[in-house]
Amino acid sequence: MMDLTARGGRLIRLPSRTSGWRTDPGAGESAPQQGGGTNRIIKDTLRVLLVEDEPGDARLVEYALRMSSAPVFIVKHVTTLAAAIAHVKSEEVVDVILLDLSLPDSTGIATVSRMQEATSKTPIVIMTGLDDPRFASYALEVGAQDYLIKSDDPERTVGRAIRYAITRMASQIERQALLERIAEQQRHLVEEVNAARAMQFDLLPRPERLDGRLGSLGIEVESFFEPSSGIGGDLWGCLDCGGGRMSFYCFDFTGHGIGAALNVFRLHALISDHWDPRRQPGETLRTLGSALRGLLGRGQFATMFLCTIDTEAEELEWASAGAPAPVLMKDREFRFLDARGVPLGLSKTPEYKDHREPFPMGSSLLMYSDAITDSPLEGERLFGEAGLADAIGGLLARNGELRVDHLLDEVCRQVQTPFEDDLTAVCIRRLQNGG
Repeated sequence: MMDLTARGGRLIRLPSRTSGWRTDPGAGESAPQQGGGTNRIIKDTLRVLLVEDEPGDARLVEYALRMSSAPVFIVKHVTTLAAAIAHVKSEEVVDVILLDLSLPDSTGIATVSRMQEATSKTPIVIMTGLDDPRFASYALEVGAQDYLIKSDDPERTVGRAIRYAITRMASQIERQALLERIAEQQRHLVEEVNAARAMQFDLLPRPERLDGRLGSLGIEVESFFEPSSGIGGDLWGCLDCGGGRMSFYCFDFTGHGIGAALNVFRLHALISDHWDPRRQPGETLRTLGSALRGLLGRGQFATMFLCTIDTEAEELEWASAGAPAPVLMKDREFRFLDARGVPLGLSKTPEYKDHREPFPMGSSLLMYSDAITDSPLEGERLFGEAGLADAIGGLLARNGELRVDHLLDEVCRQVQTPFEDDLTAVCIRRLQNGG
């Protein structure tokens, strides 16, 4: 069976992580833009936690921040990393942290890591005496948003670094929120596809409900069904006509995935609503085609094969709406049936021809989707009806009968897999002497 792969899902809208912030184009020097945006996100008043044990350096930074009028900086000064961590864990708001890397209780890059662990959503600007681009790059990798060289003019650089750090952190939070939304969408789509897949498989005939009835008619059914993307546009089924008669169908919508699966449910419902065992297959297809015409979008349609086996009359009656030509088999002989016809949904008043011929005990009928015949071989050739005929002929010659699993093994041995379309294969046999 083919592996289920599912993606996408329901859109979850999260509240903005930056609600309460405003665009402030006049607040000092322009900060670098993130993601191509044209605005900066800046509050009127920013609360700064200054972590610096050198009194002189601390005074220079505080003085530089007091000189700013827009935004207004409110500075809280501590001299150790422990005090800084305790402050951010309190209920006091901190908009940005200015962090010295040489503190009495912590030195180097580890200082950034410990601070970032304590408050992962607060932007950090490190202050260092090292004018080393490699060191600065490393500091940014471990969690800082910007860095300052202590030898630079703080009045010119501190406010700009703070605004840049805040903007960068806001962008990081937004990106993370986007990734979380995407992951949530994927999780929901997996759940929805799994649910839809289970519903689609529930539409298939259930052996526990049919085995007794089929056994009484001397009919055996072997099938394989697997949508290419978890759910798809194929389906097969059977309908009890009473007496010695049983009808079978196989249809295939254009496309695959969720859209095609929705159309499968539509047509299955129409079959349930309009099924009348007294009608010939062609009349049933006309009714379904007319009803489906107004339900499908532009370019959407379904091919379908519908047949009725009459075990008392030992006949097979069928009509086709452009389905892949089924294969009729008896002993080691086989031939393709006439499956021409207008696909369902393309015409308001389609016409279908009914066919009838003997179907005695020992006969078999293969219905299949075009995933088999349209599968590519090496080069640009397709497997086609010629490849299917060779495979069936070889299996009948060797085994005297066709088994679906043997046929699919032979097809997979020759074509490129996995199949790009939904795959359905159903073999219906009239057993010798009623089984």
